[in-house]
Amino acid sequence: MSTEQPASPAVGIVLLGHGTTASVLLEAAKTIVGSDGLDGVVAIDAGSGETPRLTDQLCDVIAQVDAGAGVLVLVDLWGASPCNCAQRQSQQHITVTVAGLNLAMLLKLAALDRHAQSAESLGSACADSGRRAVQVQVHTPTTSEASA
Repeated sequence: MSTEQPASPAVGIVLLGHGTTASVLLEAAKTIVGSDGLDGVVAIDAGSGETPRLTDQLCDVIAQVDAGAGVLVLVDLWGASPCNCAQRQSQQHITVTVAGLNLAMLLKLAALDRHAQSAESLGSACADSGRRAVQVQVHTPTTSEASA
């Protein structure tokens, strides 16, 4: 008789962005960290926005990745049509939506245990990482650089 406890279900992850943002960022993250940490993450490219095809695809994908622990949906832009579509299509599932999809979020996500954390805690960790990655740096050339 085995004493091992069954693994908790993993939080499902969906990336959603305009154009090909979602798939390109997912591929970039996999190039950096390998695919193991991002297994099961599904990228949906929304093209120019919400269409009946996107609505159907998103509904199907959310249902597919929801193993019972909820779904984290990372979108590129809050309030845009793909984000609004995601919020409407997730009515039958526990979902957490985080806007501002960027590479730093995906690298953080790859390092987190989706079986041990809630969708909300994963979303918060990704959002924190994404915010820290956004920086503004001003470089003012010195006199010697400006004259070169």
